[in-house]
Amino acid sequence: MVIEALGQGNIPPSALEGIQQLVSLNIPIVLVSRSFNGIVSPTYAYDGGGYQLAQQGFIFSNGLNGPKARLKLLVALSNNLDKAEIKAYFEL
Repeated sequence: MVIEALGQGNIPPSALEGIQQLVSLNIPIVLVSRSFNGIVSPTYAYDGGGYQLAQQGFIFSNGLNGPKARLKLLVALSNNLDKAEIKAYFEL
């Protein structure tokens, strides 16, 4: 799943509960920014903040918008990459 987050990779706390259900199912979640420069950073530690999301295993994608990250994730999944390999693939 690809989530287009706010700012540097933050989601509203009200959306966190549903997303955490996906995390518990070990579904890879790629986080991109809707901001112009597309930089995602684990800065804020509040519920839904990038720091907390990084601690939960979200995959941060810098420099890609949502549709491009979705295509990259589809390539990774079609090659049967596990979550750690997907994270490494997005760090290229």
